[in-house]
Amino acid sequence: MTAVPARAFVLGGGVAGLTAAFGLADRGYKVTLLESRGWLGGRAFSSLDRDSGRRLDNGPHVMLGCYRATRALLRRLGTEEHFQQDRALALAYRCVGGRVVRLQLSGLPVPLAMPLALLRLAVPFGARVRAFAGMVCSLLPVAAHWTLAEWLRRRRQDGEPAAFLWRPLCRAIMNVEPEQAAARDFLATLREAFSGRAGSAAFWTPKRPWGALFGDPAPAALAAAGVELRLSARVATFELEAGRVRGLGLLSGERLAVADGDLVVSALPWFALRGLLPSAVGVGALQSSPIMNVFVRTRAEAPLLPDEGTVVALVEGDPFHFVMRTAGADPREFALVSGGNRSFDGQSVDEIRKRALQQIERHYPGLSMRDAEVRIRKEQHATFVASCGSAVQRPRPGRLPAGPDNLLVCGDWTATGLPSTLEGAARSAEALLRGL
Repeated sequence: MTAVPARAFVLGGGVAGLTAAFGLADRGYKVTLLESRGWLGGRAFSSLDRDSGRRLDNGPHVMLGCYRATRALLRRLGTEEHFQQDRALALAYRCVGGRVVRLQLSGLPVPLAMPLALLRLAVPFGARVRAFAGMVCSLLPVAAHWTLAEWLRRRRQDGEPAAFLWRPLCRAIMNVEPEQAAARDFLATLREAFSGRAGSAAFWTPKRPWGALFGDPAPAALAAAGVELRLSARVATFELEAGRVRGLGLLSGERLAVADGDLVVSALPWFALRGLLPSAVGVGALQSSPIMNVFVRTRAEAPLLPDEGTVVALVEGDPFHFVMRTAGADPREFALVSGGNRSFDGQSVDEIRKRALQQIERHYPGLSMRDAEVRIRKEQHATFVASCGSAVQRPRPGRLPAGPDNLLVCGDWTATGLPSTLEGAARSAEALLRGL
């Protein structure tokens, strides 16, 4: 008799869930992927703005060349080619009043290119030397209880080094300010990006909306791998018995039986898993950090923003931190991005619009944003806050210490050694698969 393959139920169709579903199917499991929404992609998705007809991302995401696991998933989906792939890191910094400073790495390996680039940075010489010293210190061990702000203070990085180098990097990597970020988590990610070849630290910016890169091609790719996909299938309850998940109750009222030998793989966000498994210590206790995105399209006769690259850091930007563009898009279109800023909570669309356009005019003096078209997207639970105390709340990908025995977890919030990123999500699923 031919053995019937074990089943695996994957909950959540984001980056972690897709990576897990493909990997389980490759290992011979009969996989069913359950996604609560009507589309795939998790927190990297796009939606149609009916007024403008534009397909807008829930937030502009940027990859780095070192995102090997995310790139592997994109190859599986057939969309890796739809990125502008820079050869080396290049970043423009725009100050209030319009001054522009550029960090440009050469094609040498990053450990060789970064010191030269820092010493050429157009800031006072003393600040350049301190920034160089700080980059050297980033290779040293750091106390677990230090925030990045504490590390900056102890390493004499306040002033220009923090404003031009460390704060923009922290906002991009951790989605919070240095006062909230664990120095150890930040520096671990920095070492990975900046310890290899030039391309590992370079930006990969999408040429298409994120929905076209993940969500749109995923159903066909999953079907080709033999994965059953069920959209709009929200898991509402776990049926637990004798330390195992014996059934999944869907919001629709349907029950899916989980047999002996079957696996349940949760690729849900931390806050969603806590609702299903409140007895798991630590699960769901992480704090969330939002991302606010303001998509702007200037009127046809208005002067264009200078093209300074797909990512521009706004030095001492408040409340927005970056200007971002989609590679190859209409030059009239760009987005303002603010990470981890709670000052928007409770504000109206008109108030947010006003703050955004005023900041553009502060950093781009002489440009009028009058009559600009503005669309706003806010992702309330964009990332978790990787604070100094968060490590104890992040289980390793795989089985939870307190069970259930047949439940495995993955996601960007698990202990991957990385903060909350696309790459952390993909690597969490890879780690789960290695443990089978």
